Amino acid sequence: MRLAIILIGACLLAGLCPAIGQQTTAANQVSTERKFGCNHPANPRRRQRSCNDQDFGWDETLAGEWDAVRQAAKRIGITPTASYVGALQTNVTGGEDEVWSYAGLLSIAGSANLGELIGIRGLSVYVGTSWGTGSNLGAPLDSPILTSVLYAPSFYLGEMYLQQKLWGAKLTILSGRVSAANSFAALPVFANYVNYGINPNPFSLGENDVTFFSPPTGTEWGTQATYSITPAIQVQAGAFNTNVNSANGENHGADFTLQEGNKGVLAIGEIDYLRNQRASSTGKPGQITVGFLHSNNSFPSLLNPLDHSDGYSGEYVMGQQMVYRPDGRGTSQGATVWGAWAHNSKDIVSPIPMFWGGGLSYEGLIPARKNDTFSAGLIRAESSKYASPANTEDLLELNYQWTHSRYLTITPHGQYLWKGASHESRNATVLGIQLALTL
Repeated sequence: MRLAIILIGACLLAGLCPAIGQQTTAANQVSTERKFGCNHPANPRRRQRSCNDQDFGWDETLAGEWDAVRQAAKRIGITPTASYVGALQTNVTGGEDEVWSYAGLLSIAGSANLGELIGIRGLSVYVGTSWGTGSNLGAPLDSPILTSVLYAPSFYLGEMYLQQKLWGAKLTILSGRVSAANSFAALPVFANYVNYGINPNPFSLGENDVTFFSPPTGTEWGTQATYSITPAIQVQAGAFNTNVNSANGENHGADFTLQEGNKGVLAIGEIDYLRNQRASSTGKPGQITVGFLHSNNSFPSLLNPLDHSDGYSGEYVMGQQMVYRPDGRGTSQGATVWGAWAHNSKDIVSPIPMFWGGGLSYEGLIPARKNDTFSAGLIRAESSKYASPANTEDLLELNYQWTHSRYLTITPHGQYLWKGASHESRNATVLGIQLALTL
């Protein structure tokens, strides 16, 4: 992280890093309409599927117009991407001692348009990797919810899949090594937060079933399809392998075995209502998502890990809606509220059977800083009645995302974690700063 800060500081002082509002020549600038779910297509970390065909301009990367390799690659249908995120945090209250924790993650990925390379229209391939360093502040705080999304030390292979678009791109099918969390139960606003409780998904979905989690550390063999019934309504479904070793990143993400004591599949279905997200829409944008998931794998009982119970079902409902837009249609400044709820039907195998959260993000709260974002969010993870010790926890996060440019943001933040009445650990206050850089 120190090296990254030094490089960025030198770049800013030398005037080589263009800030927001600086212009590039028309030949060097890609002008595209941003998708609602893909504000940063140049960033490969937990890349949403909607980013796969989204072009991006040089102003979105630190390399900018000097990156001759990226220019040459794009001409033949290959898009390399890279990013670095680092977070420094400490607990000013709570825990036995004050602990400083740093976690960093370098993500590198590439996609190739096989329509341009080998003439198969609508077919593309994607491969991602990551390298993590640092420590986990959640451990000394005895917190089930991690205060940062970045802790994944070592090198890992990430998602690797083929994607095919059909019927005028209304239907998208992908298969390979994939992550359920990168497609399902995710809202764009979740990316505004630092804690792992809501970014990138409601924490309980992966805590109850590690095969849902996104890389790093692991992925699963799987396939999924998304179909746009109308521009505003889309449905998607997926089936994923349930190998826990693979989900935990065995062999640095290269455990490709289907069966290692697991069985069945994790099946997910979702309906999304994409409100006012067309270029011609005059209303404020929003999204409502409803999903259902079921796994017929075998899970250890919370009462006795030697006993197992087969299968569980769950559901989730979430949404975000812009409620205030001072500068009118076509602008992103303003206030967006969100809410999320998730439930798992089987308390005996689910550490966190109930989750809810809500919050607000305001872009341009300070008139002179229209691209900065203030966010506040409160989440609650309710422990199973069979868990011992009970680990119900609430987390409040406040943060301010200072945006130097589309490729550099710095986010000072504070979090307060308080435990259920039966929890032995003390409540904790965490302060920190996160740096995100798209290379």
